[in-house]
Amino acid sequence: MAFKPANALEETLLRAASQDSARPEFYRRLLSSTLTVLGSFGETMSIETITNEQGNFHPIFTAPERMKDFMDVDMPHFGIAARTLFEATRGAQFVINPGSVGKILSADEIAWFLQAFPSTSIIVARPKVYPVKLVKALCVLFTSRMLIRAAHLVYVAREGVDQEAHPMIGLEADGDVPRLAQEIFAAAEAVLPGAPIEVVYIDPQGELDPLQKHMLSVPPFYQRMLQPH
Repeated sequence: MAFKPANALEETLLRAASQDSARPEFYRRLLSSTLTVLGSFGETMSIETITNEQGNFHPIFTAPERMKDFMDVDMPHFGIAARTLFEATRGAQFVINPGSVGKILSADEIAWFLQAFPSTSIIVARPKVYPVKLVKALCVLFTSRMLIRAAHLVYVAREGVDQEAHPMIGLEADGDVPRLAQEIFAAAEAVLPGAPIEVVYIDPQGELDPLQKHMLSVPPFYQRMLQPH
């Protein structure tokens, strides 16, 4: 039976499955959605776990009816805001819609999109000292990553969270941004050990928030050279 999206989250899930450029919209929609979770939620939260060859995962569903694709019997379940669930279970892995159209969410991927799509207010600041070593290290990395079209750099601070501003890298890229983000974090750690850094995806053709618009207005510190025909 063909998968018919039951809500806007499932529509973006389908697009993200075939279009890398749709992933940021999916992450944003996911974090603002209510998910159905197998388990109980009272004074404490208890979540069911399933195991396969890839490890242990908590099953979550984009709509209550998706549970029927997974099991015939009714089990205890509850609804919860996705951001609340992921922030309360840091380090855990999830699988969306097992038995139907879904996706595995690794702990690293969840940590990345929680950071990339925050709920707190962000202040853009000027760096006290331009991070020359960081920019050079990233340019070396990017020259062998043809998926990256351009990269922008700003400094940001989260109200009530950060005492000092830190680098945020805005990527215009054609591929797997979470994987690229992990490579950027590793390169940054080599030149700025222990320093916080954030990576966000920018699609110039998509819907942009004010921060993304500002980042695009900043000249890129890296831009992929077009290959001659």
